[in-house]
Amino acid sequence: MILNYKYEIYPTEGQKKILIRWINICRQTYNSALLDKQRYYKKHKKGLKRTDLQKKQTEDKKKYLILKEVPSQPLQEVFFRLEKAFEKFFNKEAKYPKQKKFKDYNSITFTQFGMARQNNKNKKTGEIKRQLVRRAVSLGKGGKLQISGLGLIHIT
Repeated sequence: MILNYKYEIYPTEGQKKILIRWINICRQTYNSALLDKQRYYKKHKKGLKRTDLQKKQTEDKKKYLILKEVPSQPLQEVFFRLEKAFEKFFNKEAKYPKQKKFKDYNSITFTQFGMARQNNKNKKTGEIKRQLVRRAVSLGKGGKLQISGLGLIHIT
């Protein structure tokens, strides 16, 4: 069963600036990935897969520190958006994907929500310890949304 949650958020001014920056980085990543797919197709006459783009992004994070500012989930979700845009194009449901302008790209997606149990093995003793780990987005104190890198945000 898949659940989707949508929240109206009320970030502070500082949090708004960070969110706008994250959205812009994701938009630029989308536009760059679109160009990469187009160049790859011209050169190899076949499509560049989402997984290939994600591997390249892992390498790019070492070169371009700006990519490390954004949590990994929204950055990876960029490639799902692009993949979906191409699927709609090939199914004749939409026009060919285009570069996104500031006004056209105004959200980011966190695909994992809540808390997760994680097993950690002690290297010295071999003992396995179960821990409760907070994901990139979860509910925090006072019913607020806890987002890694932003802190607590009031929601409704």
